[in-house]
Amino acid sequence: MCKSLASKDVKVTLVVADGKGNEVIDNVEIIDIGAPSGRIKRITQTTAKIFNKAKELNADVFHLHDPELLLIAKKLKKLNKKVIFDSHEDTVNTILVSPYLKSPVSNIISLFYENFERYACKKIDGVIGATPHIENYFKKFAKQTENINNYPILSDKKQEHISWDQKKNEVCYVGSIDDTRGIKELMDSLEITKSEARLNLAGMYSSPTLEKEVKEHKNYHLVNDFGYINSEDVENIYNRSMVGVVTLHPIPTFLVSLPIKMFEYMVAGIPFIASDFPYWRSLLKGSDCCIFVDPQKPKEIADAIDYFMLNKETAKQMGEVGQKLVYENFSWESQSDKLLTFYQKVLSN
Repeated sequence: MCKSLASKDVKVTLVVADGKGNEVIDNVEIIDIGAPSGRIKRITQTTAKIFNKAKELNADVFHLHDPELLLIAKKLKKLNKKVIFDSHEDTVNTILVSPYLKSPVSNIISLFYENFERYACKKIDGVIGATPHIENYFKKFAKQTENINNYPILSDKKQEHISWDQKKNEVCYVGSIDDTRGIKELMDSLEITKSEARLNLAGMYSSPTLEKEVKEHKNYHLVNDFGYINSEDVENIYNRSMVGVVTLHPIPTFLVSLPIKMFEYMVAGIPFIASDFPYWRSLLKGSDCCIFVDPQKPKEIADAIDYFMLNKETAKQMGEVGQKLVYENFSWESQSDKLLTFYQKVLSN
């Protein structure tokens, strides 16, 4: 979003709290206010620091990307600023399945947040939903909304891919490593496969406990664990792998999500194994670029892995179908125009 706006001669400042310092990338000024030491401080101290920095920047539009930043939305409106909230997920339902919260506490927090979110979003100038489902939810009470999907920037992707003859007998998962994203079932599936496939695993674990579980799993010897890597290394993993995996569990937020990894696999020209969600099936419009499975059944995942590993030519063809589809229907370039138009609408009201 920042890069797209900056390329249209909009002065863009991105305020972050990652402890990596200030820098300028692609004409986007990045200001780091320092990483918080815990979740509570992130909501309280970090939010206050961001508000102070916002007053100092004195921008025309403030685009908030985290739910806790809604705490400063009303304060920004009192400064006569335009304020947009960008909802990346269905936070109300996400709270209900959060591993950090337990029922009935999660029910109470979810209800409290829902009422707070509705109140705050009625007061600001607009809301962006990262999926059609999220936008439809905010349409009920927000002044104006837009659906801007998290599609890949195709112009940033390298087009050179190694030949399929050079690909290894490997499947890949790149992204957040978490129970709800299917890591345990994926690990269990490895010993069931007949093709002796290895797993290329890259990303951050959701907790030290889960990391320990994965690394002590009986099938961990079949894993190439790359840890947290940069975008160039991600492309190298896609290049050597024959198939990608996106087997998220059927929780409310995932059922209607747009997983960026699915699109990245398609850009890389590799087929993938995906959770059998009705929305995902409709999204791909019946294109034969993946195999849908029950994400909670390791046997189905193993069978899909074997199918691709033992039918390399078919896998290649399915990868080509997905690559064609993503370039025709799922490019960020189509979304960046909607973003700029939405900014213009907000500023003109």
